[in-house]
Amino acid sequence: MLRIGISAVMSLVLFIMETTIITAIKGPIIISDYGLLASVLAMNFFLSFTLLTNIKYLMEEKYQERGSQFER
Repeated sequence: MLRIGISAVMSLVLFIMETTIITAIKGPIIISDYGLLASVLAMNFFLSFTLLTNIKYLMEEKYQERGSQFER
């Protein structure tokens, strides 16, 4: 649940960063197609979710190698 919330916030942050870069290169942009907006937010969400999932698995593996009591 925490990964989903963080991924939602990260997708908005990534979207703002992307639009800032595009605005600096091309000038002002107008978002008129909401389907395109939704697809960009979905791609950013899944990108951040997969990154957080990989980080979670790496952390679990690292703690298991140490013999720690890190369990779900």
